[in-house]
Amino acid sequence: MRRYFVLFCLAIPFLTSCSRLDIAFHWADTFIASKVDDYFDISSGQSKALKKSLQQDFAKIKAQVLPQWIEGARQLENDVATENIRKDHIAPLFGMVMSQVQRFTAYFADTAVDFISTTDSKQLAYFSKAFHEKMYEDLKLVHNPQKQHKQHQEKYYKYFEMFLGSLTREQKNLIERHIVESPFPSELKMKNKEWIFQQFQKESTSQEKIRDFVRDLSNHPEKYDLPEYQDAFKRYQEHLQNLLIQVLQTLTPEQKKELRDNLLEKVAQLQKIRDRS
Repeated sequence: MRRYFVLFCLAIPFLTSCSRLDIAFHWADTFIASKVDDYFDISSGQSKALKKSLQQDFAKIKAQVLPQWIEGARQLENDVATENIRKDHIAPLFGMVMSQVQRFTAYFADTAVDFISTTDSKQLAYFSKAFHEKMYEDLKLVHNPQKQHKQHQEKYYKYFEMFLGSLTREQKNLIERHIVESPFPSELKMKNKEWIFQQFQKESTSQEKIRDFVRDLSNHPEKYDLPEYQDAFKRYQEHLQNLLIQVLQTLTPEQKKELRDNLLEKVAQLQKIRDRS
């Protein structure tokens, strides 16, 4: 079931993968609604109501989250400018971002509850079918280590190069070692998703129970994670933080300039979004 709530959090990878954050924010409600449609086959009325509710959620995010993102980007830009890239500076910033990512579903709690209340038995059956079809595709990737490795490598390169430009051989080696020695716990993630879906199924005996489950999962997603997945994901975050620090400590003069320019550009875009009525 967590995949359903991830749909409401797709704004994070969608936003961070775009060079123009203002454009990404403008289209985020449409993007998420289209993904929800993939899983529920929603009507035009549901889509319209969902987009309107999402816009209200993003208004809260603009007021509560964007100021922290702006401050974090400014802090990192200043650390790069002053040659002060240290673990005790980067770790709190990394922790803040990851903590927000994990709590992001709470901003969409009311939207998720309102939406699930409009679904009928046919749409819930459609969701179950779409969920397991996607799980099947994901598991095929998990059981193809070579393909998964390549996909992860491309993703890491994409995000680092978006801010730094071309990577050095040393940086690519750091990324490669991280992927090999500290891989994302993909198989446990699949097991965790199936577990949460089963809990959702148990609560699907009435609309009231479904709404209560959706609200609780939105506000407290960690309650529904398997302990072994929580532990594995925590270790992965720690290793990811170390990779980030290692890469930042190997920046060339050209990469430092590229990173500072990109961070200042993102700050300007975020300020524009925050101040837009």
